Amino acid sequence: MVKLPLSVRIVLLVIVMSGILVGGILVTVHQLMVANYETIMAERETAEINRLAFELELSQQQRTLALEAFATRLLTDSGQLRSQQALQSLLQQPSVASELFSDGLLIFDGDGTAIAENRHVPGRIGTNYADRPHIQRAQQTKEAVVSEPIMGRTTGLPLISYVQPILSSNDDVIGYAAGIVDLANTPLIDSGNWAEDESSTITLILDPRHRLFVSMRERFDTPEPLPENGEDALVDAALSLSPAGTFVDYQQQQYLVASQQLDSIGWIVLRALPYSDAIAPAKAAFRQFLLIALIAMALVGLAGAWIAQSLTRPIERITHRIDHMADDARFDSDFREQGGPEVRALARAMNRLANERKVADDAIREAERFLFNILEAASEVAIIATDTVGIITAFNKGAENMLGYSKTDVLGKQTPAILHLKDELEVRSAQLSAELGKPIEGFRVFVEKAEQDGSETREWTYVHKDSHYLPVSLVVTPMRDSTGEISGYLNIAEDITEQKQADKMKNEFISTVSHELRTPLTSISGALGLIMGGALGELPEKAQKLLTTAHRNSKRLAHLINDLLDIEKIAAGKLHFDMQVQPLMPLIEQALESNRSYGSDRSVTLSLACGDDALEALIIVDPQRLSQVLANLLSNAIKFSPDGDEVTLAVEVSDKTIIVSVIDNGPGITDAFREKIFQRFAQADSSDTRAKDGTGLGLAITRELVEHMGGRINFESAEGKGSRFFFELPLIQTAVETSLQKANATEYRQSPRILVVEDDEDVAYLLSIMLNEAGYQVDVALNGKDALSTLHKTHYDLVSLDLMLPDTSGLDIIRILREQPSTADIPIVVISAKVEQGRLAIKGDSDNIDWLAKPIDQYKLIDIVNRQLSASRQDHPRILHVEDDLDLHEVVSAMAGERFEFEVAHTLENARICLKQQAFDVVLLDIELPDGSGWELVPDIRACQPEAKVVILSGADMTNQQHGQVEAVLLKSRLSTDRLVEVISSRIRSSRLLR
Repeated sequence: MVKLPLSVRIVLLVIVMSGILVGGILVTVHQLMVANYETIMAERETAEINRLAFELELSQQQRTLALEAFATRLLTDSGQLRSQQALQSLLQQPSVASELFSDGLLIFDGDGTAIAENRHVPGRIGTNYADRPHIQRAQQTKEAVVSEPIMGRTTGLPLISYVQPILSSNDDVIGYAAGIVDLANTPLIDSGNWAEDESSTITLILDPRHRLFVSMRERFDTPEPLPENGEDALVDAALSLSPAGTFVDYQQQQYLVASQQLDSIGWIVLRALPYSDAIAPAKAAFRQFLLIALIAMALVGLAGAWIAQSLTRPIERITHRIDHMADDARFDSDFREQGGPEVRALARAMNRLANERKVADDAIREAERFLFNILEAASEVAIIATDTVGIITAFNKGAENMLGYSKTDVLGKQTPAILHLKDELEVRSAQLSAELGKPIEGFRVFVEKAEQDGSETREWTYVHKDSHYLPVSLVVTPMRDSTGEISGYLNIAEDITEQKQADKMKNEFISTVSHELRTPLTSISGALGLIMGGALGELPEKAQKLLTTAHRNSKRLAHLINDLLDIEKIAAGKLHFDMQVQPLMPLIEQALESNRSYGSDRSVTLSLACGDDALEALIIVDPQRLSQVLANLLSNAIKFSPDGDEVTLAVEVSDKTIIVSVIDNGPGITDAFREKIFQRFAQADSSDTRAKDGTGLGLAITRELVEHMGGRINFESAEGKGSRFFFELPLIQTAVETSLQKANATEYRQSPRILVVEDDEDVAYLLSIMLNEAGYQVDVALNGKDALSTLHKTHYDLVSLDLMLPDTSGLDIIRILREQPSTADIPIVVISAKVEQGRLAIKGDSDNIDWLAKPIDQYKLIDIVNRQLSASRQDHPRILHVEDDLDLHEVVSAMAGERFEFEVAHTLENARICLKQQAFDVVLLDIELPDGSGWELVPDIRACQPEAKVVILSGADMTNQQHGQVEAVLLKSRLSTDRLVEVISSRIRSSRLLR
């Protein structure tokens, strides 16, 4: 686009503005002139039509009056019509009527027959005209009548007949006087008044009643009827009596028309003037005005050019001066303040700007010097800037020290890619491409997330110029210009070699704590648990109290260690979750049972509150982690409850979630502590004299565990009125049919399943308690029909059977079971008051049947059940325990009991020998061994005994990847008899199913 000088633009502006002004004036004047001339012409035509109408009206009245006066002369003194001869004589005498009716005067008798005429027309005398409409009207009205244009009956000429009735003294019509106007020869008005302006103006006289032309635009020989509506625009305008100033399109031309109707005879007079003729004077006047306006515009343009030149010349001189200053890279402040006010103001502003520019330049140079010093002083941090395509534009002293490159090596030449490992870039490229759904490659790998999030902090490995590696924490931030557009990127890298070394030392320390502390602690806690459980028989009361104290504190120490290690794993994102679909209530009941003893010394009890809909609820959780959550919340509630109080665990089910609440009546939570309740190491009383012990990590760990399992946790509390801690988890389903789900819910325990067939509910309940305490799963059938139905649907390891049942005999049930292949070998313990009769009844067929007489001896019952179950199995499951700590092996072996056969290997080498020589169902494997890591043994186990299941028993938790390599992981610090037996049994069962 061509940029015009200011002077030219001013001139153009003046011309354009004056042109717009003059154009507006011209348009307005033209409209006013045309409208004015239209009004004048309309008024003129109105006056003209009025004049013509008046003259026509006057001529009609003159003829009518003259004819009326003439008619009076045709009567005798006695009021009779004169004789024909006298009438003919009167017609020959000069009169006003003869002058006005130069085309003839006629006299008719009372019958309408012509009897006299002043101008002889052959055949007219004696002709009867009584059939003429105007004669008939005259006879009826007895008044003067003017006919429509008619054709003379004898003359054959277009005529208008004026008829005046001659009345007798009795007012009877005795004759008629008539005057004739020949339209072919005689105008209705004087020709001087009738003339049209140079044939351009059209004048019409119409008879609307008879739709005939009275006066036409040219002479005519016969009366002509009016055209139909719409055929002639002027005729239509006349008939509609268009007012003056009406425009009508006629013969491709526009006319200005005016019309008027005569009062006496009803004729219509119309004048039509061509519109071009009407406004011709206005056009001539407008052309003169236009010429004057154009001359004025030219003068204004010349004046504008002179003014523009005088205004812009000083500004042009200043502009040239500024251009020279820019070319010479200097900014002087000696502009002369002379000329017009605007020029003086501009020079003054330029001088002021020059002074301020000098100050700003000094400040910028100082800031650049300061920023350069900061960058150079940051010798321990690498600061690297790039442009938008990745070319390095800044490289500070810290970057030189860290990476070995100098500024000259990289500035304007290299991208940050030379500082990174190629493998890391490819991995990050693949990650970003998968995450963002588009290919991210090259320099975009560094800046894509930074652009989206404002900045990105990430660990990378820098490559030194001499090729050694440096772990760094790199922060990438986009740099933006004043418009908000990205102008480059800033990379700030910190060497984290020492941090990595510290992390490694910390991990090694954690590993050492896990192994060296957890292993003996597990031995101690397990051994104490077995002793307190009666494994060595009944203990003296004092010894029992001491062992209880020792066991409680060993658990406390294990809990402390677990909290410290768990919070570390959570922070590092390394905590493993084994998510499974689980029934909720067995986990709730197990948590209540496990924590009842925690508050027993202060008589704090636990209670459960739940609706029927919660009994069948299923959730997706890690059972071990959920148990940890419940244990933390219950132990907290017990710890802060008053002595002798009750802690309630409530379960509520909504449409999509299940809410578990732990409610206590303790002191509540203060307002000051509410915001810190879920923070790490947060304690309401953190002094060394606090009444309640703990690490302050329990609730922080609980929140992390709940959120990792897809839930949320919160609390409600009023100071002095107790607290309610609750968490929500997504609900999978609740079922109405419960039998199958109950079986699934208890299947995870993997202990032997016993069916008690007993019609006495109290005895059945007693047997259930005895067998449950012994570690067995128990179902009850109260009659023979239910027993057979249950045995058909569910596998049981043993049946406890009463012989006296309400609907059938227990002996019949024994026969039915022995006849069916699926139950033929099932062990049966008969519990009855008629044991001897039963033995006789089955006639010695007592394979797999034991007999126990009522009343029931608990120990004898358990002994019989254990013996029958042991006898029903061909061999004990074999377990290879790879563990270098002999004490822990003894504890684990004792916890598992006699149902498993253990083989111990203290080293990897011993374990490999055992795997080659013997078959095992499960390998219980420690990771930290004297001659290497237990993970080295996993490939040997898979190769030698692929059906054997590998269960890790270690002091340190495993990563997700490590969990995937084995069948189960047990932590020494959380080891219990139930958990150990559960895991081993489930893996043995799956192994044997595969075989």
